[in-house]
Amino acid sequence: MRYPLDELLDKRSIIQLKIERGNNSVDKERLRKEYQDYTQAIDEFIADEICTREQIETWHSELYEANEKTWNLEDNIRKGQTGHLSLEEVGRTALAIRESNGIRVGIKAKVVSTTGIGYREIKINHASEQAIKRYNENP
Repeated sequence: MRYPLDELLDKRSIIQLKIERGNNSVDKERLRKEYQDYTQAIDEFIADEICTREQIETWHSELYEANEKTWNLEDNIRKGQTGHLSLEEVGRTALAIRESNGIRVGIKAKVVSTTGIGYREIKINHASEQAIKRYNENP
């Protein structure tokens, strides 16, 4: 069984963020290798004509943006742990993270539905359900 495309794209976008924001050269080399491995696995979907490079780049970009937003929001919470944010601001940030995750899940669901490969993430009684619905209505 091949690894689902939505997961490969999601993981690759997170690795890209780690490469861009990390400061340890040894880790960056390992991360670059991991990024290349994900890219090679993703390219197999293009070679098998399951999707186009343009679709891949669009989905990667969308997932990168969603993961970057979450990363930045989580950084704000970490700052709050050192006293820079009020508890109210931390709460608002947590809600924004939930919204961002809903968008991420919606993008991954779009990849699954377009390619027919993988599994849609199903949220049950989860607060991000509304964000997923909004994304799917206005991708």
